[in-house]
Amino acid sequence: MKDTESTCPKSRQRGLLIDHVGDETIIYDEERQEAHSLNRAATLVWQNSDGARSISQLAALVAAELGIESNESVVEYALDKLESAHLLEDSSVSRRDLVKRMTFAGAAAVVLPVVLSIATPTAAMAASQNDQGQDNNKQGQNLPSQP
Repeated sequence: MKDTESTCPKSRQRGLLIDHVGDETIIYDEERQEAHSLNRAATLVWQNSDGARSISQLAALVAAELGIESNESVVEYALDKLESAHLLEDSSVSRRDLVKRMTFAGAAAVVLPVVLSIATPTAAMAASQNDQGQDNNKQGQNLPSQP
């Protein structure tokens, strides 16, 4: 029997900056200094993972919003990607069990949830690069011209 946490996932809300661009959601994780781009399907799963909705309820919601057949595998895939990006609260969804259960068919594969992540430089890293570039430019400016 599954525990409540795995059947009713909860999205992480703390330490995140969130912006919506068209159908995508951009999430910046201040703790990990990573940015994530969620497509519409992944956004729907993340926004509606409130700790009260089950995977089957999330699947029905996503299906209604996207006009597709309800498919729990799509939601499970999204949850796996969201968990990998640290966008869920202490999820206990087993990746091994998830991979065994995932089956995609027809239209479900077209709306596959996507979470793209990139690491962003810290302010100190950006300043360090900038300082080196400025120092090199200053040194080059002070060199005497060649005859």
